[in-house]
Amino acid sequence: MAQRSRRKSHARRLIASTFVFNPFILCGSTLFLLFLLSFIAGPLLVSPAQQQPVPIHQDAKDSLAKDIWASKLSQNYYGCSDPSPSFLGQVEYRSNGYLLVEASGGLNQQRTGIIDAVVVARILNATLVVPQLDHTSFWKDTSNFSDIFDEENFISTLKQFVPIVKELPISMQIHDEDKKSVPIPRKCTPDYYWKYVLPVLQKNRVILLKKFDYRLSNRLDEDLQKLRCKVNYHALQFTQAIKTMGTKLVERLRKRNGRYIALHLRFEPDMLAFTGCYYGGGAKEIKELTLLRKQWKNIPRRNPEKAWRNGRCPLTPEEVGLMLRALGYGSGTYLYVASGEIYGGESTLAPLRKMFPNFFTKDMLATQGDLHPFSAYSSRMAAIDFIVCDESDVFITNNNGNMARILAGRSAQLPPAHVLL
Repeated sequence: MAQRSRRKSHARRLIASTFVFNPFILCGSTLFLLFLLSFIAGPLLVSPAQQQPVPIHQDAKDSLAKDIWASKLSQNYYGCSDPSPSFLGQVEYRSNGYLLVEASGGLNQQRTGIIDAVVVARILNATLVVPQLDHTSFWKDTSNFSDIFDEENFISTLKQFVPIVKELPISMQIHDEDKKSVPIPRKCTPDYYWKYVLPVLQKNRVILLKKFDYRLSNRLDEDLQKLRCKVNYHALQFTQAIKTMGTKLVERLRKRNGRYIALHLRFEPDMLAFTGCYYGGGAKEIKELTLLRKQWKNIPRRNPEKAWRNGRCPLTPEEVGLMLRALGYGSGTYLYVASGEIYGGESTLAPLRKMFPNFFTKDMLATQGDLHPFSAYSSRMAAIDFIVCDESDVFITNNNGNMARILAGRSAQLPPAHVLL
């Protein structure tokens, strides 16, 4: 009996070692599975000979076409910008003074600052002067509010909620150096504004809030959140010139193909440097991005490998392409790419172009002279990209930034909804 028990025990150990610890069987099984997957899915990258535009009817043959181009849950979303009767009933008030705001950053960061400026004016019982836009940031764009947004629509849409004027009354105008500037920490609650900002406003009658971005808490009562939505989705409309140009590009794209994916691709050198991630460019990349990082004094050091594992690194153009192909979008898919300067240039974009040869940008769709009125202004060019992305059937981004969040909100607020990836 003891000998039989030892044989059984030895057999169990042998079986366990065969299936758990034998690396040859494990590797062989893995290779077989990879072969099987590649046989079923086919190659992800297409050869140059295959890089021909594919008509939309060929896409329609794909059994997944219906699912990947439509949102089954879109009917569950609805707008929520209408205020409660009690909120509207509070509108008749005597202004505590005038609020000047400087919205900082690029187009979409400025947009968030403008939205919060309206809500802060409401919190303070203040009259808002049409916000000024930052002219000193990385983009060096000299555009004013009325160059990008429809100023009249902004004022008239919000007149029930906050009084807005284009400039200070003559009696209140003072030199820039005499304007009372109030520093505001990030994500402050209404209580902070009532306690620390309101007394300064009441005393000086005019106050200036500089670098106004993310200075208001995301946790507000429902009516103030609805006011945010009112500003974002109704009051902030682009100028007619920008809307016309954006619509032209959408029409030209749809004439080539009925539907398209819009990709907001953030892969600018300074943005990559800020992330502290590594993107496979070797010693040259490390040297260049490290040098760029030195422009920020207080930026924390990151472990690139840990940041990548935690999903804090933007996808590369190639990774975006692989993800789209894996989701079922074929080589015939039309892809509109909204981006700034791409780190690495065409060599970085080459894998994405191979996977999606129907690759377009606003410069490729525009005719000679179309973009001339906008090309010297980064925010106006970004606004045109915004419109083309907003009109897309599917929207994807490699980085969850301001534009991605705003477009996701618009998709929920203003049907028909996109497919958001």
